[in-house]
Amino acid sequence: MKSKLRLLPSLTLLAFAGLSNLSRADDTAVIAQVGGSEVKAEDIKPLLEKLPVRDQLALAHDPAQLNELVRGYILQQLVYKEAVAKKWDQQPQVIAELDRLRQQAITQTYLQSLATPPADFPSQEQLQTAYDTLKKNNALQVPRQYHLSQIYIALPKASDSPAEDKAKTKLAAVKKALKSGDFASVATAQSDEAASAQRGGDLGWLAETQIQPEIRSQVVTLSKGGVTEAIRTSDGWHILKLTEVKEPYIATLDEVKVPLTNELRKARAQQTSKAYLAELLKANPVTLNEIAVGKLLETKDSGAKSR
Repeated sequence: MKSKLRLLPSLTLLAFAGLSNLSRADDTAVIAQVGGSEVKAEDIKPLLEKLPVRDQLALAHDPAQLNELVRGYILQQLVYKEAVAKKWDQQPQVIAELDRLRQQAITQTYLQSLATPPADFPSQEQLQTAYDTLKKNNALQVPRQYHLSQIYIALPKASDSPAEDKAKTKLAAVKKALKSGDFASVATAQSDEAASAQRGGDLGWLAETQIQPEIRSQVVTLSKGGVTEAIRTSDGWHILKLTEVKEPYIATLDEVKVPLTNELRKARAQQTSKAYLAELLKANPVTLNEIAVGKLLETKDSGAKSR
């Protein structure tokens, strides 16, 4: 595949300070670029919202896992587009597999329709009980957050000499401009990260655990209004300005209400589906020929040896 895949710095420094940002994030925010296409928050959020609350919290505290989830989604789309362009979807074995998947999708969606909880579930009381349990288990801690702005100069480590020289020249120009100009103006004019550049470099609130270690080590030493030196990472240079700091706190019920509701509804649906399948088997008993079933996985070699 010839398309170039690069996660934007705005994902590396993801504004995911606790679960609240999952529901409040700008759906149109560009979080990655691949070739000439953009991946927006609205493309990824449905994947995150389907995850259990604990998995969402784990991702909120682990930038590497979150980056890999997004990379996996992007690579899947790349492979799909290339396969369709080469008419791979018209291969007989693919058509047969699609028929199996169609049957599976019909079965699953039918089960979902039977198991969907009532619209008023969970109640406020049930939400509160689930929230109290998570709080008791220390699963709602939101880490320290930093309101940052950045100037980003792109330079992947595999870049050739001309690209390095160009980036270094730009970095020198940025440093010179910062001595006489304000940070926002320089970011707007010079930053290679288009989305934040339009906001004067503003990245919003970022959880401490979501900031790359080499960047975090400098950010934590800043006073309000302070600016870091140019920090070299695998994708280029970052110069960051600290606007404000929020100390760690326990997420409120309002902040986790949406994902917690989704989690409780999912659990209830699973219980209902399991009960339905049990009743279905009770009404339609299944008798298995276990010897024949066991032979399903026998290979030709094992058959030959038995003879």
